Amino acid sequence: MKLRIGWILGGLIAFLVFVIAYMPAIHVVGRLDLPKGVSINKVSGTIWSGKAQTLVVNGLPINNLKWSISPWSLFTGTLAGDITAGNIRNTDDIAFSGSLSTSLFNFNVLDAENVVVYLPVDRVLAQVKLPLPVNAGGRFKVNIQELAIGQTCQTLSGTGDWLNATVAGTQGPIDFGTYSAKLRCEGDDIGISVSEPNLLGLSVDAMVAMNLKRINVEGKFKPDESLPEEVHQASRFFGQPDANGYIAVKL
Repeated sequence: MKLRIGWILGGLIAFLVFVIAYMPAIHVVGRLDLPKGVSINKVSGTIWSGKAQTLVVNGLPINNLKWSISPWSLFTGTLAGDITAGNIRNTDDIAFSGSLSTSLFNFNVLDAENVVVYLPVDRVLAQVKLPLPVNAGGRFKVNIQELAIGQTCQTLSGTGDWLNATVAGTQGPIDFGTYSAKLRCEGDDIGISVSEPNLLGLSVDAMVAMNLKRINVEGKFKPDESLPEEVHQASRFFGQPDANGYIAVKL
């Protein structure tokens, strides 16, 4: 009798695992209470291996989102998987690849590792409240080795690059080259440090709020002589250079 009950329970568990594993993702996503400003369209596949044509976050479209979730992670109390999105060759696309996880007991904290993100600069700047209007182009590339983030920044180790940086000038786009930064948590915010060498002679430390609604910048710069005269003229807006030719900036 006990053996029969064991077989029945085993069969029920196997059936439930089968149902969950092959449950269409669209049925699950359709019942989710998504955060404000987030929508997901044309979902297919299963909850373990599926895709969505578009994920929109605060007006930013993320195309061709794909996920592969490890069922075995559930036994450790976490939900973990690999995520990819976008087309890395399309400079207008938001592209993403990496491993994400969250605790089944605390969905407010997201962990990530080995993440690479490409972001069109113009779309990102449209989401950030800057002290001065900037019409810029290029791509941001973010490499994250380790990340733990929730309402605040908890752990962050990574680098960021502004690739093929351009800024609109009176005679057309001005090429500023590439800028590299180190990323970290600074209190509750994200800290970004940029160092020379670069064409602007820029070394700066920035603090960015998690909601991107606040940014504080402090540093100095010294435009390279090869840059157009209008760049040197515009730099005087920030004040007079010091004895070494550097102009202080604090925003």
